[in-house]
This record gives sequence, C-alpha cells and structure tokens, in this order.
Amino acid sequence: MRAKIDPLHPVRVTRKAVLGLFREAGPLMRAYLRVKFRICPILRMEAYIPDKGMIVDLGCGNGLFAAILKLGSPAREIVGIDLDARKIAEARKSLGNIPHLDFRLGDVAAVTYPPADVYTIIDVLYLIPFAAQERILRMCAAALPPEGTLVLKDMDKKPRRKYAWNAIQETLAVKIIGFTLGSRFYFRSRADYAALLESLGFAVDIVPLHKGYWYPHILFIARKK
Repeated sequence: MRAKIDPLHPVRVTRKAVLGLFREAGPLMRAYLRVKFRICPILRMEAYIPDKGMIVDLGCGNGLFAAILKLGSPAREIVGIDLDARKIAEARKSLGNIPHLDFRLGDVAAVTYPPADVYTIIDVLYLIPFAAQERILRMCAAALPPEGTLVLKDMDKKPRRKYAWNAIQETLAVKIIGFTLGSRFYFRSRADYAALLESLGFAVDIVPLHKGYWYPHILFIARKK
C-alpha cells in the first residue's frame, strides 16, 4: 500500500539517498531500512520539520530519521540520543562522518536535554510508561524556546483494525524478535496526546498519516506558545 503525496509537504528525500548513507551497514540493517520505508511514512515526515536550527532526536535508534533530516536540509544541526548502545554504534558507523550530526548514548527519560529549536520523538513513547512519557514531554516543553517545536510521531488507536494489526506486529518485533528494547506498550489516543501537549503550553496540529498504510500513523506538530 502506498501513501498519497501531500502537496503542501512533498517528499524531498529519496530512499536511494538514504540507503546510500547506510551502504556500509550489514544486510540485516539494510533489510530493515527497506521494510521501514514500506510500512512507515518516515520520508514524508521530514518536510514537517524546520529546515534549520538545532534538532534533538530523542530515541534516535540507528539514526535513520536523523539521516533523513540531514538529507532534507544540510543546514540542520542534529543530535540523536538513544538508550540502545548497539543502535548508537550502528548510527555512528554509518553516519559518524557527517558534519553536525552527533549520536549520544543515554536514557531519554533521564538525561539532561541539550538546548534545541526542535525536539523530535519518532515511534518511541509507546514503549515508555505513561508517567515517564509525561516527564519527557514536560522536559521538552521546558527546554524549548518560545515558538520552538516538538514533533511527535506515534500510533493512533483508530482506525481500530490498523491499531490491532500494529499491536500484533509490535508484539512480534519487541517481545519475540527483540528488535526494540521494551516489554509492554503504552499507547495513547490522539485526544489524550493533544490534551497533554496543550496542558504543557503547546499549540497542537494533528496530521494523520495512516492513509495508504496498514498502520495507524499519526503526527503531532506542537509549537510552544
């Protein structure tokens, strides 16, 4: 299934360009990238991020979204933080020579956040307990300057059939294969996320991204008032 192009936010980064950055990665990593492109609108999300400034990608994993952001606009300075030492090593191996792209090992629920104009959290919070989710979002709100942006990507609870399918797939990836660190899931509805972000002083735009995909992808663009 393929998603339609948003004329206001066209896809600006190609799969080929991203795969070129990971050309030294192993076969499993490259297979993962190809699957990710098919099941997630990760290339589409790049155009919703400001073209310049300091961006901190919380829970950056193997650096995929950070790489996409850098390809979309070289003017971006990007720091990725993740708890998984294996994935940080993968990111540094493939992307460590790119200027103004840095990867740091750390627990996003516990580290001190570096100053930034934008924080991104892409498919991370569902693996973190609700109280820690709120703490992370609160820390983002405190660290951002006025008009700073928080971009949060997660899975919605609707459409229900897509939410159920996603739960099955995540169970396979997390609990059986062990691809991602975590033991259970903490999904929120779009209404819950919107209310929480607004209570933290953000103006929130919601961008459903599930059309054309099997999964209930949803994007929150939160701008600090």
